[in-house]
Amino acid sequence: MKPFDRRRLIGAWELKRWFVTDPDGAVTEPLGPGAEGLLVFTSDGWMTTTMTAAGRPSLSRRNLQAAPVNERAAAFDTVVSYCCRWRVVGRAVELQVVLSHNPAMVGTLQVRQLQMHGSTLTVSTEEALPAGKRVHRLQWRPARPPGHSRSCHRKSSQARTKA
Repeated sequence: MKPFDRRRLIGAWELKRWFVTDPDGAVTEPLGPGAEGLLVFTSDGWMTTTMTAAGRPSLSRRNLQAAPVNERAAAFDTVVSYCCRWRVVGRAVELQVVLSHNPAMVGTLQVRQLQMHGSTLTVSTEEALPAGKRVHRLQWRPARPPGHSRSCHRKSSQARTKA
């Protein structure tokens, strides 16, 4: 099979959907329906991504450290964020994690399978469980220019207006 062309990854991608299929066929969405995310691959080998659940409540304080612990824990549970060095190997991308919201990921090598159907990029990985394999699939579309994107851009501009 022909290797994945690394040039097809370079740029910014918006999350369409992240779903997980369990060994019994059950399908879940780790961040819930309507999750938002941005994935960026640079030509010099850097990758960064941040994904959040839709409708995350604001913390009661602007200063993260001043917010109550339960609010901070809820915020942590509804975000995934990391940056890596990346390279394509065959039909997969290898991600050497440099920074992450989850300290346990730092220093790990994450391998993701790549598929492109039209303008949709699907990034997937298998997770071994005692009952079989759980498959994570993240579907991405090319990011739209600022002002033409999903609700996350509207939310951030509204927040700046209120500040």
